[in-house]
Amino acid sequence: MNVMIVTNSAYLKPTYIMLYSLFLQHHQEKMNIYLPYEDISESELVELTVFVESYAGKKLYPLYVGDKFKTKVHSRNGINVETYYRILGINLLPESVERILYLDVDMVIRGSLNALYETELGNAALAVCEDIYGIINGFHAANKRRLLIPEEYSYFNAGVMLYNVKFLRDTGAVEKILDNIYQNYERYEYNDQDVMNEMYYDNLVYVGWDEYNCPPVWCYLNKEKIEQGVLEFADYNEMRELAKNPERMLQKYQNVTRQIYENAKIIHYLGNTKPWSTTREQSRLYEMFDEAYEEIVCMRKKDFSENSSGLCI
Repeated sequence: MNVMIVTNSAYLKPTYIMLYSLFLQHHQEKMNIYLPYEDISESELVELTVFVESYAGKKLYPLYVGDKFKTKVHSRNGINVETYYRILGINLLPESVERILYLDVDMVIRGSLNALYETELGNAALAVCEDIYGIINGFHAANKRRLLIPEEYSYFNAGVMLYNVKFLRDTGAVEKILDNIYQNYERYEYNDQDVMNEMYYDNLVYVGWDEYNCPPVWCYLNKEKIEQGVLEFADYNEMRELAKNPERMLQKYQNVTRQIYENAKIIHYLGNTKPWSTTREQSRLYEMFDEAYEEIVCMRKKDFSENSSGLCI
């Protein structure tokens, strides 16, 4: 399995946690971890390499992207410049790599990703998950309007993407994406995620967000729609109104948050939902979803106390 991540010196702690959770779920698999980077020191790279390669069949391949790109863009909406490196990294991959699974590092992996990795892509550019966080929080439609995405298509979250590397290479995707970024930079509120949605909205394979890209969100299903065989989630504004009338809310919606959390193979702590955030507000929702992160942290500490690698980061 080929996996791509991006990170920097300030974000190494969650990077270790995500990789540890990934390796726990894939003991037997050979795994090549490709890391496009710029702001990571040589000593940090050495430590990360030792950590990755302490697991059987796991290899780390750092890919230096250079320092020029960083002078052309800047962080926006709390999204680091490093997210763009998942684009730059495509052209740095070995020719033998024809597909690669990109994963954000603010995640915990809770199940096997083999089925996701083997998703049939055909001539699609990417396999992705719908942006349920935007749908429930009420800005999914606005993102589509801003990028002129037709009504019948959706908008995806770029935290989990299976790249059809051969297709992207053959179509000169990196150059086209970068051209769009440079020419329309101020229009793209969510960096390369916006660009890729705009360019590929009609050439994607969608996989279930509830399985492979599940953020901390309250999930309430419309009971009437369930009976019709349709899964319709309440959005943030409707839940806020119905919260004033709990009885009416229970009549109309079924809370399936716990079930979705329990079945998710990837928990994605996007935005300001991160367990390590010092500005995140208190919430019963976060208490639930933090369980996955806290479990992995405890397991990592236990492993560290039982071995002498010296790498509890």
